[in-house]
Amino acid sequence: MLTLKDPILKDAPEPDGIELQPLHEPESLEMPSSYVSSGGATVMTSEELAEPRFALVPPAPGFDRFGERVSHITDRFVLAGSPDAYKIWRFRSAKPAIEFPVTEEGWALAWTTFRKMESQPA
Repeated sequence: MLTLKDPILKDAPEPDGIELQPLHEPESLEMPSSYVSSGGATVMTSEELAEPRFALVPPAPGFDRFGERVSHITDRFVLAGSPDAYKIWRFRSAKPAIEFPVTEEGWALAWTTFRKMESQPA
């Protein structure tokens, strides 16, 4: 059996382990209001969505060939769309989505329905 001896490795001291910096708590874990994620979806609370400024229909989201894009999320509902339809579904539910046509009127109806559904008691 052939063994190699490296004088550099032989003379090096054995490591004692890795020293890690102490962990620090983050300054804040709260999400800013109307947080916009890197994926482009606006994450909102029910209270924010009920504000009068959100009564106006926002611009329709842009879509590409990669499937559905989430536009807005609350703790109960998701508003998304694709080139085929705008959709609202209950967050973390297997029930089928409510679909709206991909038109200006369809987007306006999807937005107002999303706000109405979110305003109703759970």
